Amino acid sequence: MLSRSIDTVTEPKWSHDIRSTDDLKVKLKLVQENHKENLLVKYSSLCTEVAPHILGKKVFLFRDIIDHLQKINGSKDEAKFWLYRWNNLLESSDVFFLQANQFFTDKHKACEDVCNHFNIEYKPVQEIDFHVKQAGYNHNETPIRL
Repeated sequence: MLSRSIDTVTEPKWSHDIRSTDDLKVKLKLVQENHKENLLVKYSSLCTEVAPHILGKKVFLFRDIIDHLQKINGSKDEAKFWLYRWNNLLESSDVFFLQANQFFTDKHKACEDVCNHFNIEYKPVQEIDFHVKQAGYNHNETPIRL
């Protein structure tokens, strides 16, 4: 939804390699080798541990813990993982926290707020109601064009 404002990719294939290792140095090397300047990368929430080590502005789109646990039939382990993600982002600098329900209630306002955080102009897209994964935008190296 920000693809007219900044080149945007969502969970590119290389970002999934971050999850395949426990070695933080390897994870950070993957980010350094692949993340380009002036490119907005939507990472999987499973990659939050690299966030404190990456310079620059970030956005954390999150569900409240109750919503998260209800969506996934949450267990104590899931609650711990949710807290782990939060802790990673709280230890990061320059993070804009965006609550998922706010995003779904007013997507244009949320996109404006994100663009303000990045100090870029928001250029709205017409078709704003689509599912990124179902539309086939995930796991691509090519920026999204809407």
